[in-house]
Amino acid sequence: MTTPAERSPGARFTLRQLEYFVAVAEAGTVTAAAERVHLSQSAMSTALADLERVLGVQLLVRHHARGVTLTPSGDELLISARELLRQADDLDTSAHALGEGLVGRVRLGCFAILAPYLVPPLVASVVEELPGLEVEPIEEPLDGIESGLREGRFEVALTYDLGLGEGIERQPLLEIRPHALLAFDHPLSTGEPVRLADLANEPFVLLDLPHSRDYFRAAFTSAGVQPRIRYRTRSAETARALVGRGLGWSLLNLRPSNDESLEGRRVVACDLADSVPALTVVLAKAHGTRLTKRALALEKVAIRVLAQRPVGMNSAS
Repeated sequence: MTTPAERSPGARFTLRQLEYFVAVAEAGTVTAAAERVHLSQSAMSTALADLERVLGVQLLVRHHARGVTLTPSGDELLISARELLRQADDLDTSAHALGEGLVGRVRLGCFAILAPYLVPPLVASVVEELPGLEVEPIEEPLDGIESGLREGRFEVALTYDLGLGEGIERQPLLEIRPHALLAFDHPLSTGEPVRLADLANEPFVLLDLPHSRDYFRAAFTSAGVQPRIRYRTRSAETARALVGRGLGWSLLNLRPSNDESLEGRRVVACDLADSVPALTVVLAKAHGTRLTKRALALEKVAIRVLAQRPVGMNSAS
């Protein structure tokens, strides 16, 4: 079996070519990718053609006026290319760290619902403790978290332990129990724990997100209750606003520090008297991923910050 060098004497792909390839894969067009890396379109096309020639495979299918798509070989290379570029950056970081400390960028995936509660305190801590480390938060739906980890779009992610398949490693960080959200003038908004059965006949506002909706339905099932779903929304703030208007009640996990909807209407978060499973916040990564030093440093800060239960993570245990 011949080696790549034997097939093409003296030819080697470069990290720069891999960077260009990843840029095209993410941008979807050669033109947009060239602008992203400050390169001419012709130079970008030449670099990609050279990469395909050296590797001996077609990586991209060019569509006239419609950008590019990856071939199966391109899909496979994209994951490896992202990993190799991260490790190259890590080597550069290690060299700089000999005299300057940890530097560079790390991409952090975060479930979009959790991001407003987790990202600000985490980034603030990183800025204070590791000023040379740049955190790039990438907000995703739950399904996007798993695909982002598998495809190498980010190294680690903060998310609920919901819908994550095999091959995703999870480190539990904290648990968040659900609560009933009621309008301020609701008869049961006394601050005392409420039973789901006491609310079963009232209009319910469902946070209708993939996996999340299954979790809430399971909560009702465990309590032997069938909710009257009246409104569905993909936004926790919309759910709070509908509840604030007295149009129904909702079941949520995260609690903002204030007791008002975005419209300024009072709402009340009541603990549940029912034994309903909590949601676990985890730090996730793809199985077998060798984290860069930047990601390992971010991981340590995240574990410590979340141990302090940021605002919105203080639901009763």
